[in-house]
Amino acid sequence: MKNFYRTSYRFYKPDQKEHKIFAISDIHFSDHTTENLNQIAQKAEHQKPQIITISGDLIDSLESADEPHEIARLKAWLTRLAKVAPVCLCLGNHDFYRQPADFKSGLSKNRHYIAERNDDFIKAVGELDNVHYLDDASFENDEFYVFGLTLPPIYYHFDYVTEKQGSILSPGSEDINVLLEKLDELTEFTTKLPKKKTKILLVHSPVHLLNETVKAKIAEFDFVFAGHMHNGVVPPLLNEIWRGRKGIITPSKHVFANHNTRSGLYENQLIVLGAVTTIQKGAKPLSFLNHAFPVNYVTVETSHNEADSRKPDIRKKYENWYK
Repeated sequence: MKNFYRTSYRFYKPDQKEHKIFAISDIHFSDHTTENLNQIAQKAEHQKPQIITISGDLIDSLESADEPHEIARLKAWLTRLAKVAPVCLCLGNHDFYRQPADFKSGLSKNRHYIAERNDDFIKAVGELDNVHYLDDASFENDEFYVFGLTLPPIYYHFDYVTEKQGSILSPGSEDINVLLEKLDELTEFTTKLPKKKTKILLVHSPVHLLNETVKAKIAEFDFVFAGHMHNGVVPPLLNEIWRGRKGIITPSKHVFANHNTRSGLYENQLIVLGAVTTIQKGAKPLSFLNHAFPVNYVTVETSHNEADSRKPDIRKKYENWYK
């Protein structure tokens, strides 16, 4: 039986409607994720949120988008979610990645991905009823304003020399200048936001989101949902006693990195989500370890109860699959 790890938040928001958000990230869709997809859909149906968000890495690599039967399966899952509530997604780094013939996986310092944009795939997903693939775009209804920020592949791999010459202790990094330039280009979507609505920014990587300059540019959002870090790949039992924001290893192969690696709430705005699929198919031969990790999901509720005004109510627990 697959376990889930649910983190629930309740925030005091007296000027906004009370509602529930169901937030997930890092689906890494492939032929290995059928069980996880079915179970996360059941969780969403049970929670009955008013909106569902996915903070990037919908697919593990573009090979999934090449197979008509796989695309049909993914679209059927998204359609099932969309019957519960509007689904808003942003793009992650794996949503741009293609594996060349000599692809190396596992802990290889040279990941051998080719960056490619598949606009047909993005369009096909975004055309589903009640599904909104937010590629530097916004979704808005009576209760929510959601913006999906696309961090391009150059953000994740801006220094190919460092990427190839670096070690597991000192690999390449993520380029804050790309993030700042994007935010400057998109001020019409990130400022003068509707005050009475819950405002959510979806962005895949949380690495630079606590930088003071970045925070000033996204200050009007109530919540920022990011993923990418897979909770630092900290095993379940160790996760209960491991403190701080350092994880074991990050997607960029940093060991014990200290940049928002762990799932949780940062400064009452940024929520870093755990992964639906912690060890993705592209990480084989290590992908068998995925059976040891739970499926992560988050619920965020807005409240008019003044008891929640001092600090958010945060609860964490393991759950079994609802049959």
